Amino acid sequence: MANSIIQLTKRGANLLLGIAMLATSILLIAYVHISISEILFTFNPYPFYFVGIIFGFERIFYGITGSSKLLTLINGDLPAFGHLALFMILLTLGIYIVTYTIAYTELMLQLLNALNGISYLLYALMIFKAWHM
Repeated sequence: MANSIIQLTKRGANLLLGIAMLATSILLIAYVHISISEILFTFNPYPFYFVGIIFGFERIFYGITGSSKLLTLINGDLPAFGHLALFMILLTLGIYIVTYTIAYTELMLQLLNALNGISYLLYALMIFKAWHM
């Protein structure tokens, strides 16, 4: 009984995280309009928002079904190395997006970027916790 409650809580947290990551990524892609030169020659995290769509969808899939098949597909043949690499990538992206939030002047963009960066950090924490258990 207690184990099923823990599993439901874990899946619910992953579902909320996936929804937050997916929604903020889509809103930021739609709201931030930049040119290709700005993507190439500035440190704008705009390309990372597309990564948030992929990982947000994966977390929603896991939260609904409880299946980690998409995460296994993302990790590849070496699951331990894949978890470590995914943890490092998500941690880096999360820190980068959260620190980049300071550069925005509009409050709405600051809030969306902060939430997006925090969702990356929380996803990295969930990967780290699953990796060590």
